[in-house]
Amino acid sequence: MRASLLCHDPQLETVTLVKLVGIATAIEHEAVRRYELLEQTMRRRGEVETADAFRLMLEEEREHVASVARWAERLDVAVPDAGDFGWVLPAELATSWEEIAGSALLTPYRAFAIAVENEQRAFSFYAYLAAHAAERSVAIEAERLAAEELNHAARVRRWRREAYHRERRRGELPASTAVQGLAASPDSLRRFLDKRLGAIVLRYRSVAERLRGLGDAQSADLLDAFRDAHRAQHGPSARDAGPSDTGDAQALPASNDPVHLLVAAQKPLEALVEELESVLAGAQGEAFTIAEQATTDAVGWIARLSLQIERRSASSV
Repeated sequence: MRASLLCHDPQLETVTLVKLVGIATAIEHEAVRRYELLEQTMRRRGEVETADAFRLMLEEEREHVASVARWAERLDVAVPDAGDFGWVLPAELATSWEEIAGSALLTPYRAFAIAVENEQRAFSFYAYLAAHAAERSVAIEAERLAAEELNHAARVRRWRREAYHRERRRGELPASTAVQGLAASPDSLRRFLDKRLGAIVLRYRSVAERLRGLGDAQSADLLDAFRDAHRAQHGPSARDAGPSDTGDAQALPASNDPVHLLVAAQKPLEALVEELESVLAGAQGEAFTIAEQATTDAVGWIARLSLQIERRSASSV
């Protein structure tokens, strides 16, 4: 187990049994709320397999809620309203959820990895509560809750491992080590960017045509704006780009939902940013400048796509 994943002291002077029950209830209810929201979001975005992963975690968390209620009943402690203790929860418990909510590269493996992180953060919090318990009996209950979080994490790790092997067989996991060598060669990095962005320019032409055919001219115009900004510099190199060069080997979804098509457009840009971050970790001088500018540009377009996805999602509800 790593060191505590809590970055800030929750500043709880003493923890009573009633407060411990309230906190445990709030933690599990918040997890249910988050996983339910993420499952709905992924399903709306057309990411069915990832939505199913969140559904599995949602069902797991609902059982945790019931387990906490049974535990409180055995202790003869009334289960309080979860909202009464939400303020006690450290901000770190929500960080990972918020960071992934708009990602187009959120696979089942990554979803389960986030869940493992959350279980470990909950373990750290319960360990903190045990140290600040008002009585030894309360500390024992907090330690028991911490141990349960480790058991939950072990179960989710198994799901994560199974998802990893599935996605690896399909070639969906990022191979960031393959681009780390670009950090030492500005010319190689430029050629890499020409291929990646050239392939994205070609892809966006197809997506824009689909969107315009569906009557979504606004979304199509956004992709056309990206093509206009990058076609002159990177367009010709797309002729040499194969599936493994695009950062997104998957075909366009057959769906006629504009949201699904926009998510498909966001994926290769997110993949490019991940690869550029690997380059930045070892780059210096000119190579660093090139990678930094390309990352800033891609992140800006991802933000515009994410905003458009949210607009289209809201209009379809």
